[in-house]
Amino acid sequence: MATISAPATLDLRFGQTVYDFIQTAATGTAHEVAAFGTRGDGKTWGALGAMVAHAKRHHEAGYPLPCKWLGVADTFASHKNKTHDSLRDPGWAGLWHVRGEGHTAEFILDGTVLVSLRLFGVEDQSGMDRLRAESHGLWFEEPAPASMLVQSSGLSSSAWGLGMTSLRLPSHCHPAIMTLNYPDEDHWTWQRFVVRQHPGSAYVRIPPGERASEAQRAEWREALQDRPDMLRRLLDGQPGTIMLGAQVAVGFNADTHVVYGRRLHPSPEWGPLWIGQDADHTCATVIGQRQAGRFCILAALVSERAGIREHLDATLLPWLAQHAPWAMGRGRDHEAIRVHYDPALDTDEQTSIEANALRVMRAMLPGVYRPGPVSWPGRRDPMLSVLNRLAQGTAVLQLDPEECVGLIKALNGGWYYPTGPSGAVSRDLPKKPNHPHEDYGDAFCYLIEGMAPTRDHTAPPRRLTVKQTYNILDHGRERRPFVRTA
Repeated sequence: MATISAPATLDLRFGQTVYDFIQTAATGTAHEVAAFGTRGDGKTWGALGAMVAHAKRHHEAGYPLPCKWLGVADTFASHKNKTHDSLRDPGWAGLWHVRGEGHTAEFILDGTVLVSLRLFGVEDQSGMDRLRAESHGLWFEEPAPASMLVQSSGLSSSAWGLGMTSLRLPSHCHPAIMTLNYPDEDHWTWQRFVVRQHPGSAYVRIPPGERASEAQRAEWREALQDRPDMLRRLLDGQPGTIMLGAQVAVGFNADTHVVYGRRLHPSPEWGPLWIGQDADHTCATVIGQRQAGRFCILAALVSERAGIREHLDATLLPWLAQHAPWAMGRGRDHEAIRVHYDPALDTDEQTSIEANALRVMRAMLPGVYRPGPVSWPGRRDPMLSVLNRLAQGTAVLQLDPEECVGLIKALNGGWYYPTGPSGAVSRDLPKKPNHPHEDYGDAFCYLIEGMAPTRDHTAPPRRLTVKQTYNILDHGRERRPFVRTA
């Protein structure tokens, strides 16, 4: 445990990760700082501690007190239900004083106001107007929505941007901090701080259980036993997807399979690009490449309510032209592109030759084409195999964090089996219709089956056996062997 001490009055103890968050904010190491954490692990305490630590450095640098902070939630009721309890916690020894109807909190030490915190929600235009008030620091509490235990409808990225323009009062630094449970992987907070890390930003991920007791966590886990999506976000420390049924991609874990903090790029050095193609209501393409023994998923692209020609023209071909021009163009090796597709693409209609989606795709994107499996087990089993496959202790499957956002959401639970009232799977086929998650999932299956993760390339060649057939009428004639692979 790390500590922040005030002279002979207050000794605050924080978990190491929360302490790192406080120091990053108070020293100006980063302008924007996010603390992602599970329930009960001291995120709000960390925010309040950051304000006190910042005020101490602010005063030491010769700037006048108090430090003015804006404390923003989706509604003021959120502050009344949660923030006020944190401010009045005995651990603060009564140094936080909530004024009036709770719209202002002051941290007073030895008669001096170090921090003046203005608490409000932005549920209407008047709340947005309050974000324009000049301040030294900005705090967003639970900007990502949650549906259980932590009641919040969330805060927008535009509100965050507006609040940062209000950091105009003189100080040694102007921290903009946020504290939140784990959001969905496509929420703007996760995208801004983790996936596409904004310049000048930093984040910490508080280890689950750093402050909450095992008894508390067991109680919450019992309450959420039927909500694996909320368990991931509120207790397991992973970004989530609201799940309406049982996860199809069992074994997928964003922390394990998504390469946060770096990018995956195609290269001719690693051989052909593999494409999994699905096309029904939504055209979906998943692009991968084998790189250094890994199955690297480089992009997942969709075009809703578009035909295959429109999808290639507007989405797939532009992506290839930008990221893998070596795989395109006349005179190139057609084996640079290998497509495994939904067999339904190869369907003729009498009205027009253009109605055959496979024929159109072959003409627009030359390559080696193979139909994917028709049966659900034929698609599902290779996918489950690669999700749970390791090489040298790390996952074989790796997904690019920026180009695969929709696929990550699908694998994380957006693609699901329907369940009955008891929670048991009611049908051993993914829910349909469920666009675009089912489309991402099917295209991913075609890709993985094509890349053949279950095939052992180091095994010796399969033995050939010869079975001779005998017919009494053929007596004396040359016998022709029937060859079958074992």
